[in-house]
Amino acid sequence: TESGLMYPNPSSRAAHGSDSIILFEFLGRILGKALYENISIKPQFAHFFLSFLRGDYNFLHMLPDLSTLDQILYNNLMFLKTYDGDAEDLCLTFTVADEDFGTNREIELIPNGSNIDVTDLNKHRYIGLVAKHHVCDRVREQSEAFTRGLWDVIDRSWLRIFNEPELQVLISGPSDGQIDVEDMKANSRYTGGYTGLDRQIHRFWKIVASFDKKQQADLLRFVTSCERPPPLGFGSLNPPFTIQRVAIMMDSDKLPTASTCFNILKLPTYSSEKVMRERLLYSIQSGAGFELT
Repeated sequence: TESGLMYPNPSSRAAHGSDSIILFEFLGRILGKALYENISIKPQFAHFFLSFLRGDYNFLHMLPDLSTLDQILYNNLMFLKTYDGDAEDLCLTFTVADEDFGTNREIELIPNGSNIDVTDLNKHRYIGLVAKHHVCDRVREQSEAFTRGLWDVIDRSWLRIFNEPELQVLISGPSDGQIDVEDMKANSRYTGGYTGLDRQIHRFWKIVASFDKKQQADLLRFVTSCERPPPLGFGSLNPPFTIQRVAIMMDSDKLPTASTCFNILKLPTYSSEKVMRERLLYSIQSGAGFELT
């Protein structure tokens, strides 16, 4: 969507053929596995798609949902709805134009829709059908495949316990991304020779507490691959956030690295808080992957 929220691409079949449906079903299973194992993932989904995941989409919400999907189209439909003149002057028919990678197709909203004009008497039906087409019909095949995969892993009745915003929190953690450093600290482990009383560890948590919100999120993404904290707190993070000691002779020997599969931060024994802060920021903001050393 315009705000960066995700939903299935209606042009997926044009890009990947019949394999696109298999891929969406597979992605649904991946989401189900993440939910089942309490793993926060990055994607944030559009409100209407979260309703599909719950299996009980309310069609009365189609117009508000369309406003999040295509604000210009929504505004045009609202103009038609409140238009004081004769709707026939707008030369509309019961059709919509879909575009797939530069190819335009005319879709009839009702049988023989290309020969039926939109009038003051039927414009409300037209508005509802256009909204239904863009919110539901265009992504029906992809959404059904995704939910099939999801419901193979998670019973849909469990998902209906939560409303859409609550379900999104379960998927990707709190949307504000606020990290409770004390909770993170209390539920961390230390390996390789570090302990909670180590001077290096004291420096690390002091630095993390001094980070701004974005820097804290960058650190969490660097170590766990997701910048948002677990929805149930760091006590539910599995494996737990772990700091591993890396012995060095000189500050220039190594940068901090991470094993995201195991939520491990490999923290060298830097000589001062200033050096540790500089090195941490360089690593977490570099955008590098496994090649970072």
